[in-house]
Amino acid sequence: MNRNTMNRRSFLRMTALTGGAIALAACAPAAAPAAAPAASEGAAPAAGAAPAAEGAAIVFWWWDDVGKIWADGWNERNPDVKVEFVNTPFADAHDKLLTSFAAGSGAPDVASIEIDRVGGFTAKGGLLDLKEVFEAGIYEADMVKYKWTQGSTEDGRLVCFPWDIGPAGVWYRKDYFDELGLPSEPADVEAIFSGPDHTWDDFFAFAQQVKDASGGKTSLFANAQTDIYGAVYRQQGQGYQEGNKILIEEKATRPFQLAARARQEELDANIPWWGAEWQAGLRDKAFAGMVIAAWMQGGLTREQPESVGNWRVVHAPEANYNWGGSFTAIPAQTKFPEEAWKFVQWSCATAEGQNMLFKASGVFPAYKPAWADPLYDEGVEFFGGQPAYRIWTEIADNIPAILSHANGLQLDDIVGAELTLVMQEGKDPVQAALDAEAEALKRLPNTTG
Repeated sequence: MNRNTMNRRSFLRMTALTGGAIALAACAPAAAPAAAPAASEGAAPAAGAAPAAEGAAIVFWWWDDVGKIWADGWNERNPDVKVEFVNTPFADAHDKLLTSFAAGSGAPDVASIEIDRVGGFTAKGGLLDLKEVFEAGIYEADMVKYKWTQGSTEDGRLVCFPWDIGPAGVWYRKDYFDELGLPSEPADVEAIFSGPDHTWDDFFAFAQQVKDASGGKTSLFANAQTDIYGAVYRQQGQGYQEGNKILIEEKATRPFQLAARARQEELDANIPWWGAEWQAGLRDKAFAGMVIAAWMQGGLTREQPESVGNWRVVHAPEANYNWGGSFTAIPAQTKFPEEAWKFVQWSCATAEGQNMLFKASGVFPAYKPAWADPLYDEGVEFFGGQPAYRIWTEIADNIPAILSHANGLQLDDIVGAELTLVMQEGKDPVQAALDAEAEALKRLPNTTG
């Protein structure tokens, strides 16, 4: 996307998630990791099971230091098969992996792949088909549907195994709402604009109330280019291409229109996301909320600890959506495929592995049996005691599933350029969507509109 458009890729870079910065201060107190229901995990390897290749050392790449939690957890349980965690910068984690495919060497045994990049891997060779080689299909019913689809190919292979997700909604500062004399309890806010019974028109009407109550000093959200476009587009399922068909006109026109309307009606604070101006704007009450995903909790906990306990979250109007997430994959170059698969199974397809990481980092599981842990029904300190994690599970299980495409990054850039013209130069949203689709058809061979 254009540099002025916030997506999870840019968030990962800007907030320096390397070094474990996504850590959640609001997670429940550390406890013994919960075991998943036996029926859901019958095929998962038992901790300490005899390895197929004694003395194997599995190399695991991820761009965040909290990956060491998995490596350490595995190594404590499996002394005969060690996992060596390598913190690999975000770009290198993907670009170096592709380079290793071309070179025929240099790939890790287990690789992490982020959602915005997964289409470039599902369309290429170099990764093992986890369903064919390891019968990974036994886990399909236990995974969030859209996540399983995103890691799959058009011909039915599964090359990227579901890991974490980014269920998203509307976040707001309860203390700011209280100061403005506005409804601030989640149930009352839900009744105003939230969920399938309300529209973005209802949301905009409430945004106007926030402006009016503050004398024009406080907006409900920072930037329509991120908060509104990012949500409305993703409510349709992430991706601008299915098969050979380009869907920009179909999927971008209304999000363009709503984002442009919010800007024209001066409902947003018109502050670019996440930089110094954004941080100052939140502290100074230039805006009182955001439309964003579960992973945002980590950055806010670190950057604005004084806000912990003041946030609340409700469903977005009209539909649920996901923003971001990651996968694990096993490169075909691995010398220890069985051991690599056992590590992937334990980390991504057991409640123990998934909740071990979630409790320490806030990386939200795609593996649904993990949600049976009592943690998900407990009040969350960050959200003032609201049981927000259960809300995330409700959202995650009701999101459209669309295959990722190899052209995804290029299409993001094409749409982002037109979105910038809409937001900054007042270009007609309908024409912008038409122009973006025309540009995509020109650049990408063998596609249709």
